[in-house]
Parts: sequence; structure tokens; C-alpha cells
Amino acid sequence: MNKELLSYVLRLLNRKDYTENGIRGKLSKKSQNEDEINEVVEYLKEKRFIDDERYAQNYLYFRLKRGYGKRRVAFELLNKGINEGLVESVLASEDENAEETFLSRLELLKGKKNKRKKLFDFMYRRGFDSEKIVELLNKYEVKDDEDG
Repeated sequence: MNKELLSYVLRLLNRKDYTENGIRGKLSKKSQNEDEINEVVEYLKEKRFIDDERYAQNYLYFRLKRGYGKRRVAFELLNKGINEGLVESVLASEDENAEETFLSRLELLKGKKNKRKKLFDFMYRRGFDSEKIVELLNKYEVKDDEDG
């Protein structure tokens, strides 16, 4: 195994988590030998230095905490090279925090005009599906009052 490639990748992984696809991209800039790259990646997977499932779960957790919806996080994970089946299974196992995000934004919009539209737009931009947003708007009886 190429010790130089391995130490390079371990330095990268010391700073942050990477997907298998991300590591392959970094290694391909250092070496054109696919066999060396595959050998290093397999070693890292075997030792669990890279684990796409763990990466996806952590990424989902932190993005949902920041108020992003599942659709958006799924899109971002797919762009990072995570397998679609793995993305779906991680999303299915995670509880959606739409209501928490909705209520925190509703609190900020107290006394404002066009609350319903602003809430809908905010939630939609965060990646929540429109059916869930309308359900929350109706549940909390949000109206578009002209005087706030």
C-alpha cells in the first residue's frame, strides 16, 4: 500500500469527515494509479475511517438542527456522492423536525403582515414539502392578517 497516500488521507480525515466519493476525489489528485487508490480506500473502509452511512447520519442530524428540510438534505447528500438507497434509509430513520422549525419562525413573525405567505416561503426554501407546510399552517391557524 502506498504509505504516502495513506498518510495524506489520514491528515485530511483528522480535520473532517469525508465520504468515500470525496476521498476518491482527493486521492485522484495525488495519484493516477486506480489500484493504489482502491487499496487505500478499502483499507480506510475496513478500519471504519470512512463510512458513508455514518457520514450521512451525522450530516442529516446537523442540517436538520439548522432548520433544513429532508428534501434539501437528501439533495445535498446525493451531490456528495452518497448512494440514493442509503440516503433514503437514513432519511426514513430520522424524525422530521418541521414543526420545531415552523414554530420558531412563527414566533419571529408575530405582529408582521403576510405571516402565512412568509412562513410558507421560508419552510419551502428550507426543503419541507408543501403538504406538511399547509398542514402546520392550518394546525396553528395562521392567517394573512393585513394589520399583523
